[in-house]
Amino acid sequence: MRVLLLFSSIDPSFREVAEQAVKDASEKGLTLDIHDTLILASSEEEQLLSDIRNIPPQVRGQVKSGGGRTLPISNSGRLNRSIPIILFYDGLKPVDVYPKDLKGISYDLGSAFENPGAIPDLGVEACITTILTSNPHLVDPTLQLVDAEFGTGSGVTDLLFKDSNGLYLIVEVKETADQETVGQVLKQSSGLKSKLGLPTMRKAVVALRTSGNVLDACKAAGVELYIIGAKKQT
Repeated sequence: MRVLLLFSSIDPSFREVAEQAVKDASEKGLTLDIHDTLILASSEEEQLLSDIRNIPPQVRGQVKSGGGRTLPISNSGRLNRSIPIILFYDGLKPVDVYPKDLKGISYDLGSAFENPGAIPDLGVEACITTILTSNPHLVDPTLQLVDAEFGTGSGVTDLLFKDSNGLYLIVEVKETADQETVGQVLKQSSGLKSKLGLPTMRKAVVALRTSGNVLDACKAAGVELYIIGAKKQT
């Protein structure tokens, strides 16, 4: 496994962070390369952004800044050069990145070398999100994934898609959807419309089950509701 540290040499803590990363990598028998983001070419930045996004979402979790968190990808979708970033590669394949936010837990560089690339146990909501990330056609055959855990300006939505008509669709995933969930997705859609300057957008809730009068609440609010279920084949 190869390790890449991205950090700007003009940061006062550069030497300290680099020395610690070298030590941690050496203890694990790993090779560490250091790239100075101060002299990073645009083509290299694009490749690194692609590498980060190609790490399985169940491993990388949230890597885009938002909700008060400063993470490897900035709010504008560029590489965040203001913080140190560690990437792990198995050959040429990117397998993990730090810092990150996974299921509400923050993982900084201090935990990067504990078990890189490991897939933690997933809860119901994380499992549904992972399935929809790879299979958006389960909601709408025309959908294309834009991002996961996207900062809307009014919270972080689980998934953001775009359909064949160019409309954005935000999706909130819940194990049990209730009326609070409907209010949450409405708040997020309002924030995202303001953030992106959109006149309209689609909004949806995907859940394993519902509680209370959620169906009527979704109908009244113009929120699409999808219930995950099993279909008998034989």
